[in-house]
Amino acid sequence: MSRREVADALARGKAPEPALIMLEGDLPGQVYRLKEGRHLIGRRPECEIRLRERAVSGLHAEVVRERDSVTINDLGSTNGTVVDGAPIVSPLLLAEGTLLRLGNCVFKYVDSLLDVEFLESLHARGTSDALTETMNQPYLIARLAFLLDTTSPDRPVSVIAFDYDEFKQVNDRYGHAAGDHVLRASAMLVKRIGVRDDDLFARMGGEEFTIVMPSTDRTSAAETAERLRAAFAANVFDFAGQPIRFTASFGVCDTVTPAERPQDLLARADELLYQSKREGRNRVSVG
Repeated sequence: MSRREVADALARGKAPEPALIMLEGDLPGQVYRLKEGRHLIGRRPECEIRLRERAVSGLHAEVVRERDSVTINDLGSTNGTVVDGAPIVSPLLLAEGTLLRLGNCVFKYVDSLLDVEFLESLHARGTSDALTETMNQPYLIARLAFLLDTTSPDRPVSVIAFDYDEFKQVNDRYGHAAGDHVLRASAMLVKRIGVRDDDLFARMGGEEFTIVMPSTDRTSAAETAERLRAAFAANVFDFAGQPIRFTASFGVCDTVTPAERPQDLLARADELLYQSKREGRNRVSVG
């Protein structure tokens, strides 16, 4: 590391960047950066730090960042807010390393940019698929659970499940290095033409992927799936001068009720995907 890089690292270590790190709870490792102003913590959808844990109140606590300080205040929650082992009764100034407990959720307060960036990188590695740089399956399910809490007829959630047709032939003919290359390249293609900023995109295992689309009905999701299907059918993936072609099969469904479990919604999309496989592959089944 050069002197300049060392100096930059030292400066970043001293730069203030307050954040709460979830140690225990719905999304362990999640980093919540605290911008100036008020941040609500609780189970209601309007909370900037929204939790699902049942022992947390709808509006449980607030964290307020002013220019040179960060304080936490309980908002009359049922189970209280505990800071370093003691319930608080008035706003309390937070210091580096402070531990907060809200219900069964535990947070650690940090206030240096270097720490925040390091913890964010750890969280990203723990929640993503290293090969395709998409979400991994456990993280997708956890995030989908949050989306389903606020699902309604006006805010449907759709799921697209897809799997590459006869992908084993790619590995058998060109080798596993080629297969890995194509998985990376195909994930980039999907991100470019089929994934919006608010969508969740995950590798579920092997060559099977899932896209979760908030505030989207199955008709619109099916249009996205058809666009992706056509793109795969037309695309040629190049590996070391070898042209590689394959198609994909899709299943699309939606839900308008928060009563549906993430695993059940994903299973419905998966069954529709295999319906596409049974009916000849390279098609989209909607249900």
